[in-house]
Amino acid sequence: MNMPQQNDSAKQQIIDDLLKEAPSNEAIEVELPSEGRVYQLEDPTAPITIRPMTFDDEKSLVNASKNNQDPTNVILQRCVTNIKVQDLLQMDKLFLLMKLREISYGDDYNTLLICQHCKSENPTTVKLSQLNVNPVPDDFCDPVEVFLPDIKKKAKVKLPRVKDEKVMADSTTIFDQLWRFVQEIEGYTDKSIIAAVVNKLPIRDVRTILNAIKTDYGIDTRIKFACKDCGGVSVVELPITANFFNVS
Repeated sequence: MNMPQQNDSAKQQIIDDLLKEAPSNEAIEVELPSEGRVYQLEDPTAPITIRPMTFDDEKSLVNASKNNQDPTNVILQRCVTNIKVQDLLQMDKLFLLMKLREISYGDDYNTLLICQHCKSENPTTVKLSQLNVNPVPDDFCDPVEVFLPDIKKKAKVKLPRVKDEKVMADSTTIFDQLWRFVQEIEGYTDKSIIAAVVNKLPIRDVRTILNAIKTDYGIDTRIKFACKDCGGVSVVELPITANFFNVS
């Protein structure tokens, strides 16, 4: 059946009518677990916002993988406004990924949780909006001041950002590059001095620095469940796979 030709105005009316039930693609304001305290926003007078993904955004995930880019960073850069993704603390990045998935595909995330006792797969639906968020305390700041107990010196340690992800990729890299997260030791900021000192620190002082760059703040992605097969109770991290940004 041939449809009659339509002028531009009529075509737009038809398109609008066909899409009138589509969910809103408007950006929403978000409050990050860090409360944005450690950022220089692009517009200090405006909030940080995030919008649902579009078809073009979903295609960008495929292209990012082909170009050896981190798809999660690419998609956040497209959908989040007023802040550079590379500057995000890890706790805020994870929160935004969960929020983006929720507003794009719905609150329900269907996944498989592996029993820690019998290793069986447990199909589970997780309500993303119900994941607990641990806000930062009133005295939260970056860098963090710590006391190195063995050399008895104060140090300032900065928290990892998205731009530090390659350094945080594995334990060997972290140990080799740990000096990068130390901004000063007893007032000294020369990186060559800091690197030399960090490489000679007693293990207790190294652990003090490592503990400082890890936080329990932000969204809690641990899931507690009883296995359908053995009944054993497990606590596991919510799996975030390549299918996280697909309808499931």
